[in-house]
Amino acid sequence: MSNTDLIQQRVQLPPYNSFGVEAIADYFASIRSVEDLREALDFADRNGQSVQILGGGSNVLFINDYPGLVCRMELRGISRRAEPGMVQAGCGENWHGFVTYCLKNSLHGYENLALIPGTVGAAPIQNIGAYGVELQQFFVELEALDRDSGALRKFSRDECEFAYRDSLFKQQASRRYVVLSVSFQLSAHAPANTDYQALRESLPAGNASPQQIYDTVCQIRRAKLPDPAELGNAGSFFKNPIVSQEKYEVLQSEHGQVPVYTTEEEGFVKIPAAWLLDVAGWKGRSRGHAAVHNEHALVLVNPGHACGEDILLLAQEMSSSILSRFGIGLVPEVQII
Repeated sequence: MSNTDLIQQRVQLPPYNSFGVEAIADYFASIRSVEDLREALDFADRNGQSVQILGGGSNVLFINDYPGLVCRMELRGISRRAEPGMVQAGCGENWHGFVTYCLKNSLHGYENLALIPGTVGAAPIQNIGAYGVELQQFFVELEALDRDSGALRKFSRDECEFAYRDSLFKQQASRRYVVLSVSFQLSAHAPANTDYQALRESLPAGNASPQQIYDTVCQIRRAKLPDPAELGNAGSFFKNPIVSQEKYEVLQSEHGQVPVYTTEEEGFVKIPAAWLLDVAGWKGRSRGHAAVHNEHALVLVNPGHACGEDILLLAQEMSSSILSRFGIGLVPEVQII
């Protein structure tokens, strides 16, 4: 394929971001193979263009037009590996579609992560998690293209440096490596994870099956979160803040019973950002053309005509109010471009 066929100019980006905000990419390429990716990156290098790698566009906010090349990763394919329970998926596979495939093929463990928007390739970058399960629990390795050397490289779980909604690929290596495929170790006999209270309370009494967990998670998410196809959004906009045990005790003394989650780090706990925003009265409020969802204070929405700057200014105002009221800073989950 020639550059003429692969590289498009002045492409409208609303179809490629779940907020649906107006933005234009100077150049755009749909990447369906490693060869496509190499060719697109070569075009960018020769023409001095910056590069933005894009998956499903469900965790990004474009503030302005993008003055460079947007590469939308569309490498597909799901395959079983020789080892029992091992499965590999291309970076462009829809995450929920992958979870559904695994459920139908008795590959269990990720039922709690059903209906999370986005692609398989973006999942380890964010170390996605929900309802008591994180991606890293069943992750084995990923393959990525090293943009510096042009070589393909595999990363183990430890090498990915997973943390809460974070990884090596979201930090210092974010511009160097492009995820191509991801491998997972799942099992027909993985125990159901019902530790998350809201999930446990919604399940029927007794031992829950993987299908019941999958169905219940989908029901909860559909009831709580708006469909981006109907109302532009990127799901939860902020991370749940992690605070010291001492800070948590101060919050309890000032605000009564404060919900909390445990963390792996001794002496620290996680406070639901949605609770902080609820208490601060953000549910249903708006700024300019951007708004906070009526049912969920953690979800910023584009009712139809918001630009990226509208949404960012609303988010900044929300974060400032939480810092002022609780002394806690909110950090966006969403990537600001």
